[in-house]
Amino acid sequence: MSLSRLNPTERKIVEWLIIKGNISQKTSLHEVAKKLNISEPMLVKVAKKIGFSGFRELRSSLVSYFRSLPYEKEEEVTEHNSLDAVLDDVFSNSIQALKEARSVADPVTISQAAHLVFNANRIIIYGVGGSASVALDFEHKLLGLGIISHAYSDVHLMLMVANQLNENDVVIAISQTGITEETLNAVTTARIHKAKIICITNDNGSPLSQCSDLSIFSPATSGPLLGQNAVARIAQLNLLDSLYIAILLEKN
Repeated sequence: MSLSRLNPTERKIVEWLIIKGNISQKTSLHEVAKKLNISEPMLVKVAKKIGFSGFRELRSSLVSYFRSLPYEKEEEVTEHNSLDAVLDDVFSNSIQALKEARSVADPVTISQAAHLVFNANRIIIYGVGGSASVALDFEHKLLGLGIISHAYSDVHLMLMVANQLNENDVVIAISQTGITEETLNAVTTARIHKAKIICITNDNGSPLSQCSDLSIFSPATSGPLLGQNAVARIAQLNLLDSLYIAILLEKN
């Protein structure tokens, strides 16, 4: 399916639908519409626009697709695994995270994000907790292109900087859940000051995605020992690597 023919609202709907785990054979039209805060007719319209007769056919197609994916079964790392099995499971989970991230990555969105970053006056990167190291890594990558940015994880600094931004500035906000309070507060403040917002998150129905101009999706599931952050960082780093290359192409 081509997301480039969809308007931004429709694209966000489809990007949520094609994240593994969001849809099952029992998921109803009403449930999805409520989750995405849209009308049921709107959801049916989007399904038809991408070539399906309606929501039911779209749902069945998605369920069949996810069942056919290699590495679909994600291994759970537990304290009962041998070290050899743990190594296999950790790498399998990382491979699966990358495959899922690639399946929902929209080149149009990444290209638009690259254009915003390349033409920005100031580039601010927000990431707290597990996302802090990812934000810092991207700051270093941009510096390699001669682009100066600043990564922040301190809550007070995030808000102080947000209050200084304007319409010529870009914020890249990294939050896997999309509900990290510290990041949301800073992004909301930056948006009040007209800064452009690019987010990297797992859920386009999240508050962070809803207040962003562009959303790059980073699907990842959690396990009992690894949690979500481990595989999330793998996907985030690769998506930001893709954004880095897109910025390089924009520069050239």
